[in-house]
Amino acid sequence: MLRSRIVAAAVGAAALGVSAALVPTVSTAGTVAGTTASPVVQWKDAADDFTRVSPTGDVPLDEDWYWAPLAADGDAESITDVAALDEDGLSVSAGDAVGLVHGLSSPVDGAGLSDLVADAAVDSTGAVGFGLAVQEAGTDTAQQAVIAVGGLQGDDTEWSRLGTSGSATESTAELAAELTDAGDEVVGYVLYVGFDPTTGTTPTPGDGTTPGDGATTPPAAEPTADPTTAPADPTTPPAAEPTADPTTPPADGTEPVGGTEPVALLSQSERLAADASAAVSAVRVGDTTSYFTPQPTAAATAGQVPLAQAVSGFQVSGTGFAPNEVVAASVSQGDQTSTDETNASVADEDGNVVVTVRLPEGAATAGAYSVTLLGASSGQTATASSVFVADGTAPVAVPVPGRATFTG
Repeated sequence: MLRSRIVAAAVGAAALGVSAALVPTVSTAGTVAGTTASPVVQWKDAADDFTRVSPTGDVPLDEDWYWAPLAADGDAESITDVAALDEDGLSVSAGDAVGLVHGLSSPVDGAGLSDLVADAAVDSTGAVGFGLAVQEAGTDTAQQAVIAVGGLQGDDTEWSRLGTSGSATESTAELAAELTDAGDEVVGYVLYVGFDPTTGTTPTPGDGTTPGDGATTPPAAEPTADPTTAPADPTTPPAAEPTADPTTPPADGTEPVGGTEPVALLSQSERLAADASAAVSAVRVGDTTSYFTPQPTAAATAGQVPLAQAVSGFQVSGTGFAPNEVVAASVSQGDQTSTDETNASVADEDGNVVVTVRLPEGAATAGAYSVTLLGASSGQTATASSVFVADGTAPVAVPVPGRATFTG
């Protein structure tokens, strides 16, 4: 079984020479970028959808969602002890942070990296970071996380390998070449909610990086009249002098930077700002989109239809499907189901859809019928019932709502 160790997930920006913070993506729609849905859409909106793991332990990459506390919440047993799951998605408040880990359906090598990240997107506010879990050739453990610097930008994304020395970021093409040369593979991905792995901190409201305001650079400090003058506040400690030995731990007890060994998330996240917040509502990577908002209830509405219109085409409306997913319809009368000439349609960004149904000649008879809508990506289904009426009979345009089920 593929396993990922999230101990290698983050070091401070000083270790990487990285100054750019992840740019938050502000959205109230709870959707991710793209005009078509991914092949798989799922909702993860309850505590039972996430399995707790240690931030310094191994995580099975089996396409389930795992979480680890990244602040001073080591005793938390449920994700809802440190995060909220509601219409805003999965959010953390002051002083809390969580890491979310998910495996890919199959490993991706360097040649497939561009396709993997081309449509990747995260809908988030505040300090939310994204990383790829990389499995080293010849091992069954992912020892490194590769972090998107400046946010996911498709093929234009810049990456940093955390836990290594050096200051340069690398392009997607350069990362792909490295994976190919080393024989390494991407086996999963990590979301850091309430924690920016490019800086090792979360923004503090009031410093120009308040979550959701889109700012990424704190305002410059006002210059003093005399740059050599000591701070006016005598309680402010002077900056620590650099040590001669770079392997000596800093005075704050954090790990020394540099080298190739992974650096534990926990050592950084214990120093999170006490008044920051962040939220993630959706993430799309590869063939899967996960929504952390409440799962919608799909519903269908159908009306009385003259038999002639059953052949020429009649409309069935639906709600509660995944944004931009293909929705198909099938019509049943008794023990006969007709789908051969049914047209599929695409839901809008709110999950609403109108499907035009055309049945083969003679497939429908006067009487009751039911129509079922099926979301191709989400597996959401909704059924409505009404009647076909003989030609020349005026139908009564009263829509009949149906019950919905979720089969995904």
